[in-house]
Amino acid sequence: MRTPLTTPLFGLPLLALAYVASCDSAEPVTPLSERETVALLSVIVSMTEVDEPGTNTVTVDCSVGGEATVAATIEIVEVGDSTAASGRWTIVPADCEMDIVSDTLTLNGKPDVRLGSDYWAVFDDNFEFVKGAARLTASGAMTWRRRNGDTDTCPLDLTFESTEWDDDVGFTGDLKGRMCGLDITIDPNELDS
Repeated sequence: MRTPLTTPLFGLPLLALAYVASCDSAEPVTPLSERETVALLSVIVSMTEVDEPGTNTVTVDCSVGGEATVAATIEIVEVGDSTAASGRWTIVPADCEMDIVSDTLTLNGKPDVRLGSDYWAVFDDNFEFVKGAARLTASGAMTWRRRNGDTDTCPLDLTFESTEWDDDVGFTGDLKGRMCGLDITIDPNELDS
């Protein structure tokens, strides 16, 4: 026959586990929406304002506070009626606070975001486009933190490739891939708007 004291002892480990699990459950992080992700990408692209040929490193002030270090290597070659250019930007945000949609995000490198741009184009004597190609890439990762403390890592893996030209905007097509855990497809020309 069991005594009243022996039966509850078998239930104590289960109760203890249930208690620990309930105390350990944190509120889930609210991920960035697609709108916030695209706005964040636009902010990152805007940091590539370094466009002088050669290798340069500058510090960019962020709109709310903090800064980002931008290292750029840009090469432009013109031969006859053809132009070729390549650019590489490495962006390392450091407590970089930016207004993104309806929140302020604090960005930090993890370790950095890398943007690449390669294109070549041939123009005729009237500066009309004859042929060419462009390739843009965005890779790397950064961390973001909302005002409410939610935080996460945002990896980037985006690519744009095109041989189509529009006189008003240049090369046309979509930038595609993943950013902050979302599938993204966007016209790169929309990032400035």
